[in-house]
Amino acid sequence: MSPSIVALALALAAARPSPPPAERFEAANRAYLAGDLEGASRGYLELLADGWESPALHVNLGNARYRMGRRGLAVASWARALRLDPGDADARANLELARAQNVDEVVGAEARPLLVRAVERVPDGEAVGLFALAWLALWLGLAGRPLAPPWLRARMGALALACAVLAVPAGALLAGKAAARGTTTAVVVAPVAAVREGIEPALRPIFELHEGTEVRVLEVRDGAVRVRLGNGMEGWVGATDVEPV
Repeated sequence: MSPSIVALALALAAARPSPPPAERFEAANRAYLAGDLEGASRGYLELLADGWESPALHVNLGNARYRMGRRGLAVASWARALRLDPGDADARANLELARAQNVDEVVGAEARPLLVRAVERVPDGEAVGLFALAWLALWLGLAGRPLAPPWLRARMGALALACAVLAVPAGALLAGKAAARGTTTAVVVAPVAAVREGIEPALRPIFELHEGTEVRVLEVRDGAVRVRLGNGMEGWVGATDVEPV
């Protein structure tokens, strides 16, 4: 084959539009069902790299990673699915199963407050809708009360008060979600990650973390990440030892 024909074939291949994301997603799913876990994982990651994202995509990627023995990466994928949809039952069940296999027990970790648990489980749309409904009902009740007949004014006042009370936790929930979006968490993906007091690799480790442990990211510097556990313990690990969520 002459060079000109080869160049033409390459140009035509480059100009050919790629299949729609839905078709690529189904192709990756077929690879997963056929046992081609590497091919499925590659297909899911290519979709993410192209900007396509959904809870189902992260769940399926996590499933493929888990079956390949990459539990830490699987935990990261399922955690991302829950961030997009806190009500995703598959992601939550898989995540709880993987967490139960963790080697590290974070001794002394404080129980998470109710607000934190609500932030994790209530979808963004529901949180916004709850606050908007309470706020709208409050102001409608206040605005309409002077125009209402006397027998209805007391009830409208009580309704406005109830809506005001409801708006407080709804607002706190929205504020908590905003704060959560500004907080970076990560999952240990290395079999064993040495935790040091500083970024220098020559420092002696103060303790170790194992694959699947979830941490909060405090700082990133020179190929190292400062992390904090649920019990307040902190230290530096290698950037390649953790996967941001």
